[in-house]
Amino acid sequence: MSVEIESYVKELKLPCLLHFTQLSNLESILTDGLLSRDRIAGLANPPGINDELRLDNHTNTISLSIAHPNSQMFYKYRREKGGDWCVIGIHPRVLWSQDCLFCKHNAADARISGIPISDLAGISALKGMYDEIPGHESRSDQCLKIYDPTDVQAEVLVIDSIDLSDFIGVVFPSRQAKKNYSELLGDMQAQIHAENKGYYAARSYKRKYQ
Repeated sequence: MSVEIESYVKELKLPCLLHFTQLSNLESILTDGLLSRDRIAGLANPPGINDELRLDNHTNTISLSIAHPNSQMFYKYRREKGGDWCVIGIHPRVLWSQDCLFCKHNAADARISGIPISDLAGISALKGMYDEIPGHESRSDQCLKIYDPTDVQAEVLVIDSIDLSDFIGVVFPSRQAKKNYSELLGDMQAQIHAENKGYYAARSYKRKYQ
């Protein structure tokens, strides 16, 4: 439990954390919660894995984005793997109630992978996600919200697992997909975002034009 992180997250009015996955994984996730790859390996019927290579080597973590998916990676996976994808909303309290690593770039980026894990934890690392980045488009030019990390590929790595009690809801790609999973959602919110809209759009387009 980090009071500093809780205070900063509330100061940002950070709305949610997000995890995208293939829709075919959703039933398993809504049963067992979000599990790291290391934890998934022990399941009788493990869900599919988004990133088989996992170049960041943090196989004991779950990758989350803040406020908008890593749209570059999300688009790439949807094009390469096909099928339907959904986005799971997670409560921001995970950032202060669980052990997390805060990566101002993609965790596999050399600018992050060479940093000791101890330097990726704590309030300084979280605040670093909001720094201006030399050679990167400025926050004002990107029309970012106060809670948007500067780099769209920035990610939070949550150690081990995320319980269903921390789920806010699920964003589906179609009305039919929402209908198919409605009985599993319980009290969770359910929304529909069309392709190239909402969470399925590039963050740059969403912030500047939608």
